[in-house]
Amino acid sequence: MALETARLIEAQDVEVDAHGEIKLLSGVAKERRISIEDEEMRHGRKSKSQRFDGYKRHILRDLDNGLVRAVGVTRANVPEASVTDAIATDLKYQKVNLVELHIDRAYLSSSLVQNRDDQLTIYCKAWQVKNGKRFTKTAFILDWDNQTICCPNQVTVPFSVGGKVQFPKNICATCPFRERCTTSKTGRSVSIHPDEPLFRELQQRQLSLVGRAKLRERVAVEHSLSHIGRWQGDQARYVGSRKNLFDLRRTAVVHNLHVLAKIFTHTTEQSATSS
Repeated sequence: MALETARLIEAQDVEVDAHGEIKLLSGVAKERRISIEDEEMRHGRKSKSQRFDGYKRHILRDLDNGLVRAVGVTRANVPEASVTDAIATDLKYQKVNLVELHIDRAYLSSSLVQNRDDQLTIYCKAWQVKNGKRFTKTAFILDWDNQTICCPNQVTVPFSVGGKVQFPKNICATCPFRERCTTSKTGRSVSIHPDEPLFRELQQRQLSLVGRAKLRERVAVEHSLSHIGRWQGDQARYVGSRKNLFDLRRTAVVHNLHVLAKIFTHTTEQSATSS
């Protein structure tokens, strides 16, 4: 079995050219296995320049009391949003209802966000919209009730969510804002993302002082993740995601005991001061 695994790992890194010579494979094979012992470990990236191997740890921290209510472990190459189904299951057993969700943008496609009801408010840093020196998409007013979009020159056309809007080229050709809007001979076009309502909501919230203050509350989540990472370490202790999830749960319990100890100490000191 170990020999078969070793041959599999070798095969994903080499190829035979037209002359029958064995050469290193150009690029990285899909779902490339990186460990003989652990078949679930994978390559992952935090950014274009920063790579890591193994697994990703995820936590859900209660911003009211500091307790970590749920955790998750995924392969390094799996999108972050995939972990939220398991986290939602943990919350269901605790009979907890989310009213605010402070997340990184990688979790915007998660089931917690996509299947949310009106009682759940999403707090997340909005995607930056760029278009050089010309009008960005945010300069266009979207009327969700009538499904229309209005350009800076007050030209209104219908749109469909997930589709692309093409403004009439004859109107764009004589528009006084043409130089600031588009250079296309066919007129300005605007793509409407399937999650455009959420994106606009995040952008508007980010413009206010209150909204930016709410975004900063997520720093506490990063602190808890850092604490757990320091205690658990940067290397997986076990083989397989199941055992490493158990280890993450164990470390989260230790974190919660520290939080409860601080709450108890603070409460005791207040009682002593009051008496």
